[in-house]
Amino acid sequence: MALLSFLKKKKAEEKKFKCVKCGKERSEAEGVFILEGSAFCCKECCGDPSKGEHKAKTDKTCEFC
Repeated sequence: MALLSFLKKKKAEEKKFKCVKCGKERSEAEGVFILEGSAFCCKECCGDPSKGEHKAKTDKTCEFC
């Protein structure tokens, strides 16, 4: 029971970052830092770099890459 309350507290304390493209606040796991770490972009706007999506020049990818 104590572990469950710890996990809920940990999730509530998760830091949020504002996406430079859409302006929505997301957790760090839902996006990537771009421009040498000076800006945050969510995976919906910039794609998932682990899959190579941020390098493709399509409508829904990051123009910073």
